[in-house]
Amino acid sequence: MLSQLSRSQGARATVLADLCWGLAVISRDPSLAERTERSLERDGLMVSLVASGSDLSLLREAERSPTVVVIGAEFGEHRLEKAILWTESNLPHALVIVVVQPGQHVDAGSLLALGADGLLYERDVDSALGPMCRLAAAGHVSMPASMRHSIEPPALSHRERQALGLALAGLTNAQIARTVFIAESTVKSHLSSAFRRLGVHSRREAVALLNSDPALRASVLATLRLSREFTPSGDTT
Repeated sequence: MLSQLSRSQGARATVLADLCWGLAVISRDPSLAERTERSLERDGLMVSLVASGSDLSLLREAERSPTVVVIGAEFGEHRLEKAILWTESNLPHALVIVVVQPGQHVDAGSLLALGADGLLYERDVDSALGPMCRLAAAGHVSMPASMRHSIEPPALSHRERQALGLALAGLTNAQIARTVFIAESTVKSHLSSAFRRLGVHSRREAVALLNSDPALRASVLATLRLSREFTPSGDTT
C-alpha cells in the first residue's frame, strides 16, 4: 500500500540529498543492525551505522542524527508507539521503518498514523528494506500486502466528526456541548472515541493527521458546516 506522507517536501529533499545515510537500529535482535546495513548497501545506498541496541536513549546519544531509524516491533505496542512518537518529534527528517516479527500482530494503521514510514516483516529485511526506504524518501509509505486487511478508513460517526471539527476549531468541551446541545460528558466520549479510531492521542496529533489526509479533513469540515447551517434537534446520538 502506498500513500502520501505528511512530512514537508523540504524534509524529504534533505533525506534525498544526504549522500551517506546515518542508520539507527533499535531492537533486541543483535543481528538486525548488520542485516539492515547490508541490505541498504546492497541497494546502492551509502550507510553509516550510528546507533544500535535495545535502548531508545541510543538515538539521543548517536554521534550524528540518523537518516533511517529501524525499530523492532518486539518491544510491544506501548514502547513501539513511544519510540515512533519520540522519533517524529526529535528527528523529523528521519525515515522510520518498523520491523514486525513472524506471527506478530500490529495495528498497522495506527503505526502509520503515528509516523511510521513503512512496515515490513523480519524475513523481508534483506530484500525489501532498501526499496522501502527509497519510497519513504520519495514521500510514500509502504507495507506488506498481507497487512492490507488491518487498514480501514476510520469510520467516524456524525457526532464524532462534529465534535472533532469543533475541537480542532478551538472550542473547549464545554463550548462544544453548548453549541450542539449535548452534555459535556458526551462530548468527551465522542472525542475519545474519535481519537481512538484515528489512532491519535491528542488534539495536536489529530490536527496533524487531518492535515495529511484530505479526504478525512473534507469529511470533518463538511460535518462542521452542516452543524452550523442546521439547528440541532436536541438529540444525543
